Amino acid sequence: MPAEGEGGRPGLSSVAGGESAAFMKSFLAKLVKACPSLPFMALGIWLAWAYIAYSGTAWLSDTETNGANISTMYIVSTLTSGLAMLAAALRAPRARRLIDRPAFVVAGGAVASLGCLVIILIGPYYLTQVLPNEAIVGLFYAASALTGFGTAVIGLTCGRLYGALAPRKAILYAALSHIVLALVYFTVIGSPSWQPVAGGPSLTGILAFTTMPLIAAAAAALSFIAPQGDVAERREDRALLPRSFWKLIAVTFVFSFVVVALRSMLVEVSPVDVTLDNTRLVMLLRMLMALVFAAAAIGIEGERFDFGKIYSVIMATVVALIAFCPIVGVTHLGWSQLVTFLSAVFEFVLWCILAFVVYQRRIAATLVFGFGYGMFMVGSGAGWAAGVHLFPQIVSEGTPIALFLGLAFAVLACAFVLFSEKEFDRLFEPEGEGEASLDDLLGDGLPEPQAGAGEGPGKKGRFNQAIDALAERAGLSRREKDVLRCLAMGYDSGATAKRLQVSWNTVRTHTRNVYAKLDIHARQELIALVDEATEQLH
Repeated sequence: MPAEGEGGRPGLSSVAGGESAAFMKSFLAKLVKACPSLPFMALGIWLAWAYIAYSGTAWLSDTETNGANISTMYIVSTLTSGLAMLAAALRAPRARRLIDRPAFVVAGGAVASLGCLVIILIGPYYLTQVLPNEAIVGLFYAASALTGFGTAVIGLTCGRLYGALAPRKAILYAALSHIVLALVYFTVIGSPSWQPVAGGPSLTGILAFTTMPLIAAAAAALSFIAPQGDVAERREDRALLPRSFWKLIAVTFVFSFVVVALRSMLVEVSPVDVTLDNTRLVMLLRMLMALVFAAAAIGIEGERFDFGKIYSVIMATVVALIAFCPIVGVTHLGWSQLVTFLSAVFEFVLWCILAFVVYQRRIAATLVFGFGYGMFMVGSGAGWAAGVHLFPQIVSEGTPIALFLGLAFAVLACAFVLFSEKEFDRLFEPEGEGEASLDDLLGDGLPEPQAGAGEGPGKKGRFNQAIDALAERAGLSRREKDVLRCLAMGYDSGATAKRLQVSWNTVRTHTRNVYAKLDIHARQELIALVDEATEQLH
């Protein structure tokens, strides 16, 4: 059938299709505007999928009574994901161009979902009965690799989203994502266990396992419809990353390797029910952690929000737990749960720190998250492989004390020698005169809606329109625009700090940034510039 009707006019079907697409785009834009945090919840959906996948609740059958298949999938998927992120960091400009395409992001989620579907289909009650064992094994490895590649795209996209947020908002949204993670996880495992095939996985588990990567990617892609946060251009030169960042990367690898290796030794030898119970408790603790961080992001002063102290406490506790491992044993459930929870806290802190680096230093998220989170994933995959294939042999040979003390010493050396608490200060030291410190950024409260923000352009006063125009032209951040508005209204630094509920030093830093971006040097020049912009709106 031709696409056009008589006289060359578009056919009814093409017109209807265009109208449907426009309606859907408009609907999604309104949805994101009504719920600005929605694209950022992609992080929670992605992590929820990981917990469901690596606890075996969705895709294991009743014939798979231990964690061997969980281990295999975890190793292949996580290593693939980490290596893909590292490759993206090494080719940051090209990777960024791909990540900036919503179609590519959705395609990444679709690839991961395809891998999950293949894993389901080759299960004991499906294609296993008609395919040779060699084909089943090959498909399992290939499908696991697909999940790793697809989720790497989701992870880098989430990194781009969070790196555009001011630190407090990044903490808040990360905390909300972890609450979403827990809610989704408990919803899936608590759903009816109806099985399409007796003995096989539940229908709810199958649907969650196969669709959640695509849902996470679609949620992240909503950010392209209604962009949020600081969308300024990011630099892509690896030389801009400070030395302390590379030290953090090394610590991240060692920590994830050691902690995951110890956890895998329990999963490998335990029934799936034990793994599931372990995950449930960790999930409850993770939700509590998220609530604490959310409350902190909303109500605690920036100078009290010390990630360096949190980091030190995590590391010291993990070192102590590893040192006591020969006494309690790696199969002790309480010990394993505590170590797993501390790993979750470390992962949360790491994610926030990487977002802070992107925001403060204006470095491409593909670089920062590619190296930072990519190395975390590689360490996790390598650690699981070591915990399954290497460490049990060392323990069986009668040298467990030497092994665990060696692991404890490695974490101790990395945490308190290579990257101590002081390195946090070095990591976020302002390089330029106009660059704010992390303390200043954390001191900024959550952005508040401005008066008249919900009004259309015709209802907005000319003064606010002029401020918006100048801010857009100069590439000011939201907080810098707030400072510009206060300065143009005649407020001094002290009054501006009180009005915006930030420190005087923060206002001073933002003022320098405003002057530099507008190419002015005095308050009178700023007022004249605003007056000129206002007059142009007549």
